[in-house]
Amino acid sequence: MRSVCLAILCASVLAGCNSSTPTAPTPPTPPVVTNPLPPASAVLGISLQGDEWIATNVAAPVQHTARLHTSNTPFEYTAATDGVEWSIAPAGVAIVDQHGRVSPVAIGTATLTARYGDKTGTQQIRVLYDFAGDWSGQFRITGCSGGFDFRECGRMMAGAGAGTGTGISSNPFYPFTLALSQFRDQVTGTVRESRPSGDIEYAVTGFVRLNGQLVLEATAPKPKNTEPLRVFNWASTTNNGVTTMSGAFTKIEPYRSVFDQPYTIRTEHEFTGLSHTPDGRGVLD
Repeated sequence: MRSVCLAILCASVLAGCNSSTPTAPTPPTPPVVTNPLPPASAVLGISLQGDEWIATNVAAPVQHTARLHTSNTPFEYTAATDGVEWSIAPAGVAIVDQHGRVSPVAIGTATLTARYGDKTGTQQIRVLYDFAGDWSGQFRITGCSGGFDFRECGRMMAGAGAGTGTGISSNPFYPFTLALSQFRDQVTGTVRESRPSGDIEYAVTGFVRLNGQLVLEATAPKPKNTEPLRVFNWASTTNNGVTTMSGAFTKIEPYRSVFDQPYTIRTEHEFTGLSHTPDGRGVLD
């Protein structure tokens, strides 16, 4: 009898070991709803989001989105790019695709518009050159006045004694470089000029005009002089690729004579073909 009970017990244990727990069925994945825009009748207004400052050398289109303000829940749709009608005017400054991506075409200002139903939202766009990076080239002195010695201006313009010109010649060229940074249309940096007695370096600030022209100026202290060095009347232009720059500027620079008498020289400078090594960002803020 005991043997029969043990056999029944073993059979029950084996049956339990071989049994498996049933797995619950996987629920179906809910469909993904893309761009769930509200009814046009529920939209109260549209505001745009995206960078209004666009450099001509951006590597990719700049994304803009439309924020739809509605009378229904949810009250805002902040990622509306598709399903919205996009446009830019005037033509020729930038282009926008159906997803709100803006690409620069030429310097200037334009209005970006997003339309949904009978509602519109707008944003001002400015396309401008990105001057950030290093510039190198040469300038020449085209005018000079105010020297303590009547021969001084002649020497500066001829390249003898007052610069690293190519020797006694007509308007020799002097090496100089610019290192510039840019935030939107504001530009800062340094200018370095090469001289026989050593390089001279001064800080500059400026901005980019609506026509793409770079304007710079400087007011820098000079050792042993009460008057600062000044740079003004800087006007320059670049080619469309922002790879070369030409222009002119005026400089007023204090000196002291061998008799320790202060005097000031005013010089007019002209430069052409400065070459550009950009910083690679292509962004303005």
